Amino acid sequence: MRLFYLDECGFSPSLPTGYSWQLPKQRKRVKYEYLQGRRINALATYEPFAPVPDLTAVPFERTLTADDLVQYFRRLPTDSVPRVVVLDNAGIHTSKVTKAARPELAKQGIYLYYLPAYSPELNRIEPVFKQIKHHEMPVRSFTTKDDLKKAVEDGFERYRHRLRSKCYNEPRLAA
Repeated sequence: MRLFYLDECGFSPSLPTGYSWQLPKQRKRVKYEYLQGRRINALATYEPFAPVPDLTAVPFERTLTADDLVQYFRRLPTDSVPRVVVLDNAGIHTSKVTKAARPELAKQGIYLYYLPAYSPELNRIEPVFKQIKHHEMPVRSFTTKDDLKKAVEDGFERYRHRLRSKCYNEPRLAA
């Protein structure tokens, strides 16, 4: 069995600032960029228990729909073992379109498992999103949608590289 955690995450032109440093008695100012239709949404899966953990994300420059979700399911890596997708109870996850696609997905070996309501701590992709937003994207404000999309793609790629490099840790010679 292959286990995937799936969710979507939104990125605004001005991302939250977790912490900052400033000289005493001076105020830190972070430029705020208004949304104005420049939000990027990402649909992502995280496979933490694979021999090499994997993170796959697809950015969208619009609001996600249930059709996008079903298409994403169909693009999961093919395998001879069942693929179980863990997801929360968001509207697009429980929509009529998604429910109608479940029998076809089951024929392809893709099974959907819904987490209990109000339990994001059980979805292992949530900490991944936090890591990407707060640590993998050092720039906090973007003036164009293209800059934001590039930063989101780069943030996911940096985190994906970090996941893979942890798997290939080989013993090093002692000093």
